[in-house]
Amino acid sequence: MANLVFELEKKLSTGQPSTGIVRNIDRMKNVLEEAGFMLLNPLGEPYNEARTDLEASITGEATGKLHVLDVIKPIVYTQQEDGRSLLQKGVVIVGNK
Repeated sequence: MANLVFELEKKLSTGQPSTGIVRNIDRMKNVLEEAGFMLLNPLGEPYNEARTDLEASITGEATGKLHVLDVIKPIVYTQQEDGRSLLQKGVVIVGNK
């Protein structure tokens, strides 16, 4: 469900969605958060091979500083009493800006 909500939000960000659709997606995200899930979108963040929360495909020349250019799946954590735990690695495309 987290991936579906992320994908809907990503698709709607390219156009002019109605406020009703945006409100429904926000409600779905709130339900996920109340259930203890946290979705992170790493778009634009710096990338290095030491990151354990991402599975990356590199596009273009892999020289210099790499950044997340596209997010296929978000990073999903579960909130627990003793902190948070990685539930799903983000699937991303990285490259030079």
